[in-house]
Amino acid sequence: MNNEYNLQNISDKELLRDAYDLLIVAHGFETRATAIARAINGRAKVRLALGFNHNKVGAYIENDIWFRENNFTIIPDLSSGAFSTSLQSALQELWSSVDADIANNPIQIAIDISCFDRQRLAEIISSLRSTLPSLRVLIDFWYCIAAFESPVATVGRNEVAGPVHRRFAGRFTDPGRPLAMIAGLGYELGKVMGAAEYLQASRVIAFFPESPIPAYEPEVTKANKLLLDDLDPRDIIKYPVNDQRRTIATLDSIVRGLQDYNVVLLPGGPKAFSLACMLVQTHHPETSVWRVSSGSSIKARDVKPSNHFVGLRWRIGPN
Repeated sequence: MNNEYNLQNISDKELLRDAYDLLIVAHGFETRATAIARAINGRAKVRLALGFNHNKVGAYIENDIWFRENNFTIIPDLSSGAFSTSLQSALQELWSSVDADIANNPIQIAIDISCFDRQRLAEIISSLRSTLPSLRVLIDFWYCIAAFESPVATVGRNEVAGPVHRRFAGRFTDPGRPLAMIAGLGYELGKVMGAAEYLQASRVIAFFPESPIPAYEPEVTKANKLLLDDLDPRDIIKYPVNDQRRTIATLDSIVRGLQDYNVVLLPGGPKAFSLACMLVQTHHPETSVWRVSSGSSIKARDVKPSNHFVGLRWRIGPN
């Protein structure tokens, strides 16, 4: 990966030190929805919590109280379309409020991706790319790794399958080529194999997450045993969840090497891998980012935060 991505890993030091012009978080039902905001601890001028129009369960009420007590602007009950409108409005308001001379002070935005679904994460990246002015902007994506809990065994039929967002649908240069699917692995039993069958993939490359929490690895192995047993070892890529830049470099290299295939990226597992897939696709528009979901059979489950935070800084604009 060359420097065209303008990315760097950032650590807990930045999370506990840096100030931001805008902080965007998900107002969801997971306990970890406030973890990044608590760590930033008031060092954001504008604080925006974007809600969902479903699943007001788990820690939703506790999160709502905390956001209100800590001066967040809360926009609740957002459908996917309303989410896009609210997000773009917040960004436009930020751009219009910036002083003309910011040569030494780029705009700084923090986005907690931990609790946004993949559709909304795709909308965030799409909106940033489409609305950015000709200014220097630093965008810090933060991800709080979930505290380990034993997975609940579920085998659900894939009810939803397709591009994660219209701007990540991609455009295959030659529809007649065989299809390669690059899939992130998670807990979902049979999801990747079902997607490979649906897409009639000629080749599957599995990205296996290496977490700083060791308990995850045997559970991911167990959930994906049939797939892993069936794959050529060269098509099983272990990636470090807490090293986003390395993951993106690896993913970028593999996509470049699949020139004889049409490529679909299927970001399962940690949201950090979803972010990696979407950023890589912005440099490879001939690829497509898909999602598969069990739809109505998904059960809401509270997720607690760990003490592991993953950060990635994206520099945009003139140097």
